[in-house]
Amino acid sequence: MNISETYRRLNAPVAPSSRLLEQTLAKTRRPRFPLRRLIGIAAAAAVLLATPALAAQYHLLYALSPAAAQFFQPVQRSCTDNGVTVEVSAVRVEGDTAQAYIALRGDTVDAGCDLFDSASFHFPFDQTGHCERTGFDPETNTAFFLVTTQTMDGSAIPQGRKMTFSLGCFLSGKQALEGAVVPLALADHAAKAETVEGFFRGGGGKNPELVDSVPMLRPGEALAEPAPGLPVTAAGYADGLFHVQLCRGDAGELDNHGFLWLENREGARLDNLCSAEFTDLGEGDARLDYQEFVFDISPEDLGDYTLRGDFYTAAARIDGNWRITFPLENGG
Repeated sequence: MNISETYRRLNAPVAPSSRLLEQTLAKTRRPRFPLRRLIGIAAAAAVLLATPALAAQYHLLYALSPAAAQFFQPVQRSCTDNGVTVEVSAVRVEGDTAQAYIALRGDTVDAGCDLFDSASFHFPFDQTGHCERTGFDPETNTAFFLVTTQTMDGSAIPQGRKMTFSLGCFLSGKQALEGAVVPLALADHAAKAETVEGFFRGGGGKNPELVDSVPMLRPGEALAEPAPGLPVTAAGYADGLFHVQLCRGDAGELDNHGFLWLENREGARLDNLCSAEFTDLGEGDARLDYQEFVFDISPEDLGDYTLRGDFYTAAARIDGNWRITFPLENGG
């Protein structure tokens, strides 16, 4: 069968027989969903999935049977939303591994484009996978990502199956400022600082067990701003340890974040004992996320050190509803 005939067959209207439906959905029998009801859902999905406004029905069917969901999902190799086109450029299948090159093209796409953990991969078999940025074409404003998946049991990729790639947002205008000096006179903050309680916290670092026990400083006005959107909002001592606090803004929007350390005149580096994060939801829709870095250093020694950090920011978040589906077979 030639390529054009294969493409026609994959895009032909789906009209399965009742027997095929029963075979496809045989593994989805559950006490709360009788077989006849599942067959009805699957038959309706063949029509619903062809209608963009009702594509959410795909998620219901996928929860019941991934194989059935992918069977009914129509082939759509490109999708455009919010001025950005997502499309599959090439597919390679070999043994238990399938790879696909996904292209993002549009005026808001740049070389540092970050999918911000919003990409999802749907397959009709148990698998593990990942996605990585592989290149950028400045002439067409196109960023390329390589999606790789492998079957969990090492078996060959089933023939004739399809993959669905979906994306909810991405970040652009990302900047990295590393090893920067923070313009903050540490000796001016050698006193005890006001703390605050009641915020949900998380974090880690070298001593994650400290995260739940160390107090957090009360946020205040910006003391310094080493990178746009990352001000230092508090510094001082709490329970004998020195704290420095960064405000990330709404971290769910741009993922601004940083890492702080102290460095003396000889260039010796003093890393933090731990870093903690907490969120102040504020009033209405306002949200502010904070990072707090804790150091074991005496107030007398602060004047011998400079605060340094690595800072990572983004200029914009582009939201959309991109979804493409393509056969898992070698080709462009």
